[in-house]
Amino acid sequence: MKIRIVLLITLGVALMLSSCKKGKLKSSNSDFSDLYNQLISDGYETDNTWDAEVHSYNFVLSSNKTLNSIGYQSHEDLSSTPYIIEIFNLDDSVVVYSGDHIFDVNDISYETPNTTVSLQAGVNYQVSRIQTNWGQYVTETIGHLVKTDDSVYPVSSGVLTITESNFHDFGEQDLSWAKNQALPRIDLVFD
Repeated sequence: MKIRIVLLITLGVALMLSSCKKGKLKSSNSDFSDLYNQLISDGYETDNTWDAEVHSYNFVLSSNKTLNSIGYQSHEDLSSTPYIIEIFNLDDSVVVYSGDHIFDVNDISYETPNTTVSLQAGVNYQVSRIQTNWGQYVTETIGHLVKTDDSVYPVSSGVLTITESNFHDFGEQDLSWAKNQALPRIDLVFD
């Protein structure tokens, strides 16, 4: 009986401590999740900031993959407002996926693409989280991220290599001063 009580207390303490890791992703089977969590473990700071309509990062895969789900966390004031998630083939200048998705405000949640998204190895892609329907205040376009700098990129985990990140307003060119200053928490989960 004592062993069970000690075991339950130990398990309870372990669960409490593991849930205190601020900002870490809770997705299984995600190279992005592993990469994001490794940056945090390496001492990079998480934040919920950067009021820009477009949060994006560029990536390349080392093997062909199909997109299974997209993870993001909505701003609390945009709980019923869809975000556009777009994947753009930078090599061919073609949008390979664009879909409206509503995400949870309390934690990262995952949505399935509305069509099959096949991504090829060695192709440069950009994933963007776009929010132009931000209501009264542009600050509602902030998002979860880990602060980085140029020295981080490229960064890899599994088949995923992220080559750069950026933040800007929709319809404007990428802002060179915003390049690589943070990695937005847009989780791509592949089959």
